[in-house]
Amino acid sequence: MLLEQFVEDVAKGAGEILRSRFRTNIDWRSKSTPGDVVTSADIESERYVLGRIKDEYPDDCILSEESGESGGQCGRLWIVDPLDGTRNFTMGIPFFCVSIALVEAGEPTCGVVYDPIHDELFLAARGSGAFLNGERIEVSSESSIEDGIISVSWVKHKGNHIKFIEYIEEISRDTSYFRRFGAAALVMAYVAAGRVHGYLQGGLHPWDVAAGLLILKEAGALVTDFQGRPVNLLGCDIEIVTGSAQIHSILLNDVIAKRA
Repeated sequence: MLLEQFVEDVAKGAGEILRSRFRTNIDWRSKSTPGDVVTSADIESERYVLGRIKDEYPDDCILSEESGESGGQCGRLWIVDPLDGTRNFTMGIPFFCVSIALVEAGEPTCGVVYDPIHDELFLAARGSGAFLNGERIEVSSESSIEDGIISVSWVKHKGNHIKFIEYIEEISRDTSYFRRFGAAALVMAYVAAGRVHGYLQGGLHPWDVAAGLLILKEAGALVTDFQGRPVNLLGCDIEIVTGSAQIHSILLNDVIAKRA
């Protein structure tokens, strides 16, 4: 099975698990901090994804949100979020996804974000473009945020929430179309598809961004951290600012830098 076919098949299999458990009575518990929760659906989806990867690529390493890292030093690393948007999932809000990426030499080479409720699969392979259910997608060509939909989010225990409120204040000079969706990987896919014009968030993990990062780049988006540097995919408390080149410049230079 080709790599792209494999990740698509695995994502859809995990998505079917989530879809079957959505809006049913599920067990959940808080993790390290209040509001950071894990459900039995997370665990079941993760077990399925990791099992498929280990069967198909037994020598590869895996980094997954719930079980951490497995495998030794190797050149190929799978980064998995079996359920991105867990809080939405527990509240019956149909905005969550499965996110799977293969990373080689620190860069994602294949990534998939699958929304099982709407049966939308965002897929990218390095150098081959980004696709939604087989159709090529591109970032919005909007050059201003005057009528733009901008997603601004943060993790309260990992960043200065006052700073993000200041970013919103700055953006509000031009637009009031703010969104906070609650699933980073799916927001990144929405930016890639032109549904959201710009996105900035701090306090993220590798599994939140690995697949979305590649999908964004292959869709023509510009993606950096808040200092305008390439995103360190394996870093801690990852920052993302993205959109078209024009929207990225506005968010980075006219919003973030101004409030630095």
